[in-house]
Amino acid sequence: MRVNQKLRVAVLIAAGALLVSACGFRPLLGAYPDSNVQARLSEVRVEAIPDRSGQLLRNRLLDALGSRGVSRYTLSVQLREPRQVLAVRRDDVISRTGYTATANFSLSEIGGKSIFAGTSSFTTDYEITNSEFATLASREDARDRTLELVGNDIRAQLAVYFNNRAAGVTR
Repeated sequence: MRVNQKLRVAVLIAAGALLVSACGFRPLLGAYPDSNVQARLSEVRVEAIPDRSGQLLRNRLLDALGSRGVSRYTLSVQLREPRQVLAVRRDDVISRTGYTATANFSLSEIGGKSIFAGTSSFTTDYEITNSEFATLASREDARDRTLELVGNDIRAQLAVYFNNRAAGVTR
């Protein structure tokens, strides 16, 4: 009975793998013969983004895209970072602040027209305490986490664009 049960499980697993492969599923950044998404991402040059947060976002994008020497595309990013008061104590002191990072970006061919544009926005909040150091650390941590999410989202949007472009899908 045990051998029969193991055989049944093996057949089900094989059938599941066959169904997934037959539906055309393949990972976006996977290694397969006609995949060029990672190669296209590495050809993106990220322009400088003003301010410290812009530097952090640009560095995250450079790491995520795997940018190398030869560039065929330019990515320009405009970063906005509005903050808003979320909580006020009874003594009218702000105790929690919201932090949003919104990046509008445009991908262009070198010396050419814009070929793709998008927006990425994430929000978090942080605690304001009586300790100046703790508040600063909390604010920087919120900024770092949010900029990492924005950078990953921009990379994902660019990967989908390059994948669709290689497949001949227009939007």
